Amino acid sequence: MGIIKQLPQNVANQISAGEVIERPASIVKELIENSIDAGAENIEIKIEDGGRELIKVKDDGHGIQADDIESAFNRYATSKIEDIDDLYSLYSLGFRGEALASIASVAEVEMISRHQDSDQAEKITLKGGEILSKKPVGSTVGTEITVRDLFYNTPARYKYLKTTTTEFSHISKIVSAEATANSDLSFKLYHDGRQILSTPGNGKLKDTIYAVYGSEIADNLIPIDVEDRYIKLSGYLCRPELTRSSRSHELFFVNGRPIYNNLTAKAVETAYNKLTDPGRKPIVFLFIKVNPILVDVNVHPAKREVKFSRSQIIFDVIKKAVRRTLKENDPTTRIKLKQTAEFKDQKTEEEGVEREKLFGEKEDQKREKSEADYSNSDEQNDSDYDFKRKSSANNYNPQRQKKSGNYSSNNKYRGEKNNYSKKDLQKNINYSRDSRQAETFSEDKEDFSQLIEKNENQEYSLAKVEAEESYFKYLGQIFNSYLLIETDQGLKIVDQHNAQERILYERFYAEFNQKDKASQSLLLPVKIELSAEEREIVRQYEDQIREIGIDFSDFGSNTILIQEVPVLLKNKPTRNIIEELIAELAEAGKAKSAAEIQKTMLKYLACRSSIKAGQPLTKKESVQLIKDLYKTENPYRCPHSRPIMINISREEIEKGLGR
Repeated sequence: MGIIKQLPQNVANQISAGEVIERPASIVKELIENSIDAGAENIEIKIEDGGRELIKVKDDGHGIQADDIESAFNRYATSKIEDIDDLYSLYSLGFRGEALASIASVAEVEMISRHQDSDQAEKITLKGGEILSKKPVGSTVGTEITVRDLFYNTPARYKYLKTTTTEFSHISKIVSAEATANSDLSFKLYHDGRQILSTPGNGKLKDTIYAVYGSEIADNLIPIDVEDRYIKLSGYLCRPELTRSSRSHELFFVNGRPIYNNLTAKAVETAYNKLTDPGRKPIVFLFIKVNPILVDVNVHPAKREVKFSRSQIIFDVIKKAVRRTLKENDPTTRIKLKQTAEFKDQKTEEEGVEREKLFGEKEDQKREKSEADYSNSDEQNDSDYDFKRKSSANNYNPQRQKKSGNYSSNNKYRGEKNNYSKKDLQKNINYSRDSRQAETFSEDKEDFSQLIEKNENQEYSLAKVEAEESYFKYLGQIFNSYLLIETDQGLKIVDQHNAQERILYERFYAEFNQKDKASQSLLLPVKIELSAEEREIVRQYEDQIREIGIDFSDFGSNTILIQEVPVLLKNKPTRNIIEELIAELAEAGKAKSAAEIQKTMLKYLACRSSIKAGQPLTKKESVQLIKDLYKTENPYRCPHSRPIMINISREEIEKGLGR
């Protein structure tokens, strides 16, 4: 008798659920897409405990007919395609017919749906894929689906769910993307009874971006509308001075579907090259419209990724279109000048009217006036991008601009970016262990022959420090990035950036944990607008953030005011540090303590304050750097665990040279 058997339907559904339903956010995504395909104009999402306890999605779409409500939970049952050819001309978001069957197999599901042509609704309840009840009920036109006890019958899957904050951040990200993709629909998101997100649904993309991502991003948008060959691009780009530390704000939509695709992200980042700081990512909301036959949305079980059949052409079109749009709109970093009281009052009144138009509610005028008072006059990075100005500023005089570019010390470090002038970098090259004993190094070029003579047989003892090496001899710098030293272990190549990062991290850590550590109030509080996902993370970690000396207050909607920071952060890029903290917390799979959050902050601060690859150093600077490196607790790894140095032994050198 054969041993191969047909799997029972419920087992097959659970296997399918393992591919389609990865976490609560997967359910939210599938249900929202069903609502959009049903022609809904208003979609309401309610979440409890990050989706573990409850997921409820309600819409006012055309609903499901009573005769179809059972079939909707059958695997591979769908109204959106009929044959294989339909896969190559997809305009609906869903098409496989797996979602409801997969969800019902790992949770308790209740659906109430009334079709637009019916006088009453039908209610069906399932658990583990089995129908428990079905009966007619009263309800408005549309569909409401409630999911409870997710993964109740697959404990291993439940065990590997992350923290409530992490799971909800994934849900918030999904809802934010879907809301942006469908600006003509109104979305409302609630978590544990608290409204997190609300969009106007007026069909204006910029208004939706304002509602979801805040006024700072909405005020820095550049429209893009380009058609090249068979590709149409539309949406918004953000000015280069406003960036993020990750790709979290790079949103791409293909034929109305939110997607992730490395090709599109790389094309945009290439177009922004030299306009943003290294490691920073642009903010874009790019809609790509192509013939569906050129896009395969069936490559990922959750339809999260797509594949283009003519990827190189699409890459080139996106890159050139973004670059051209930035050029035409003058990407030169803008400096916000101080506003007069009259203009601030006028702007406050206009903002109040704008919000009233969007949401039909009046904001507290006193709070808005305070917001205007605290508006940032951030100094931004100067771009070296070779663009001609579109405006009439053709009489631009670089020398005059340079002379007039002196800012007060209060504003020196308040820029959106971590931008240091050459003079600032020279100050950072003070490698002395005591920061009070500043030492200025000469920039004068030494004669090459004298340099060789000075280096000849000059050794520096390491006997007083705990290191594997007993001495080092400085040999020079290569590629303006790496220092060569000879030790009794062999030839070592030292990464100058990683080396100073380790030195500064330990110095900052010691200063931050002094017994008399104190915080300092900011003269001008820093206003930071967060997405719904980011605000929820800050709310979750509020106690830990305050514990490390960062004090803040709510400033309406998803905005916070940073009012107090540790003394160590004085004159540092507060905004960037907070953004980096939030990004790290969003990616963390488990809850972090105050000590862990502190280390994350200090790592970022050390990294951004260190000299960069490509920066030439004098011999004196290089030697001092290496000396200080060997005084650290771990001179071989940077705080992010990257190697600081590599060793080539004498034996390996002789072997390679055939000796």
